[in-house]
Amino acid sequence: MNELTTTSQNRKPLSVFSDMASFADAQRMAKALIHSDLVPVAYRGEDKMGNALIAMDTANRVGVSAIVVMQNLHIIEGRPSWSSSFIISALNSCGLFSPIRFKLEKLGEREVSYDAWEGAKGERRKVTRKMRVKDMTCMAYAVEKDTGEVLEGPEVSIAMAVAEGWYTKPGSKWVTMPDLMIRYRAAAFFGRLYAPHVMNGMQTADEISDAVEIKDITPDAAQQAAAGTEEAKPAGRPRGVHAAMNAGKTAEEVKPRGRKKAEPQTIEGEAEEVNERQDEERSFADGVDNSQTIDGDYRNDDTFGAPGDDEDDDYTPA
Repeated sequence: MNELTTTSQNRKPLSVFSDMASFADAQRMAKALIHSDLVPVAYRGEDKMGNALIAMDTANRVGVSAIVVMQNLHIIEGRPSWSSSFIISALNSCGLFSPIRFKLEKLGEREVSYDAWEGAKGERRKVTRKMRVKDMTCMAYAVEKDTGEVLEGPEVSIAMAVAEGWYTKPGSKWVTMPDLMIRYRAAAFFGRLYAPHVMNGMQTADEISDAVEIKDITPDAAQQAAAGTEEAKPAGRPRGVHAAMNAGKTAEEVKPRGRKKAEPQTIEGEAEEVNERQDEERSFADGVDNSQTIDGDYRNDDTFGAPGDDEDDDYTPA
């Protein structure tokens, strides 16, 4: 029992990239995570082993479970970011402060100014606009356990959200849920100021979403109609030198390669006359009468009689 307790106390947290032995152990542990349906898609599968290892290393530095990190670490425009709820949870459980609290003051409706850009590309100019909002301020604070000092974070307001462009972005949650968003931002500012080791230098997902410019790439109706009228590329289109040489020729003019030459064609009437003449010449040459029909009967001929005819074949001109 004492040996087991001593072993548990001497066991150090896993640091994924500290040495090759730890790296190999972390890969064996990560295999259980990447094959689980409980982790997000960004960490699932053999090809996501690297993401899982980074999440495990981050979890070790933050002091939380690897699954918790995977569930709350989001990638937006290629940048890792924490969820705002995770930041509040990490600050409350880090042991340095009392639970985070918020001071909220509502200022009523007021007119605020903000800068916007308008005009065509290359001719854009900055203009100042005004809008009326229900302004409020929020500040996150907590008590430091070692000293008992009350620590207050930077103040956030709706006027600040308008001036920074967070409020006016398309689909902004600052318009629909301002009370929640202002608390999330105040907590992020507090954590970045007093507990940067918890934030690990990363922003929250809400901060990145507010900063990233969202562009609508959906084609309009005119572009869709123009795309529908374009001719489809023919399947099996020939390529190469010979295709370029034959590009200006018709299908009949293009001579197929590797084939026998086609026999010259004649008009149907001329072909029948030529065939009859050739048959007659072969019949005379072979001594066979060409007057036999398909049924094997012989036609009445004024010049030659049928075989076996007893009549005289002498011919006397009148």
